[in-house]
Amino acid sequence: MQQSSFALESLIEAQQPPLFRQSDPLVLPDAPPRTATHPGVDQGARQNFVWTLAHELRQPLAVLSTAVALVRHDAPSEATVRAVDIMGRQISQMSRMVEDLVDAARLVNGKVSIQLERLDLRTVAADAAIDVEGQMTERRQTFDVHCGMAPLFVRGDAQRLHQVFSNLLHNALKYTDPGGRITLTVEGAPATVIARVLDTGHGIGAPGLARIFDLFTQIEPSTTGLGIGLNVVREIVALHSGMIQAHSAGLGKGSEFVVVLPRIE
Repeated sequence: MQQSSFALESLIEAQQPPLFRQSDPLVLPDAPPRTATHPGVDQGARQNFVWTLAHELRQPLAVLSTAVALVRHDAPSEATVRAVDIMGRQISQMSRMVEDLVDAARLVNGKVSIQLERLDLRTVAADAAIDVEGQMTERRQTFDVHCGMAPLFVRGDAQRLHQVFSNLLHNALKYTDPGGRITLTVEGAPATVIARVLDTGHGIGAPGLARIFDLFTQIEPSTTGLGIGLNVVREIVALHSGMIQAHSAGLGKGSEFVVVLPRIE
């Protein structure tokens, strides 16, 4: 079934106009000189980001368009089910990118508010884990979740903290090859709750670690994405008076992201 799904996805991509092929090179305009409009972000970075966004959104939209056409002209069948599955994956990918983009803009402008309440961080982490289990199974990745038995309370916004775990887990999934292992752990310390996302993936070199949370940063330029997800994660964690760190022994040696939040009773 999985091989058939990949074959259908290749067929859909082959039917797309050349404009929408993901393999098309992305040609960015020459960067204009730095301006003082937004300190720390030059005009070229903003312009290149818009072009990158357009490039990233074209492919999912084109795949969706072709898949919808297949559904319209095909009676309910196994092929139809596979086409719908493809649409679901592409919609999820596009939605995450768009939501991260919107949140990044809001965070830059200080317009994100959070609704704090007493919640068990284990529950939030477990809910996010459920969201990615299917994709990890498809990629033959082993996924371990260790959240303990006792509640671990923090003051937080459930939706935003879910977003933190979702982004970290999707990041681990993306950079871990099929057959790899991803581990999510939530544990308590006397004054904090510590969440870890550990993977056996591509790893991060020292230069990459130094800027991993910067806006528009892509550690592996050959991969898809906008380079904003981890920046959004850092800002959301900061809004919860917490901190996040990234660790890696180097390229090819996996990575670990550690979120620390204040613990309450």
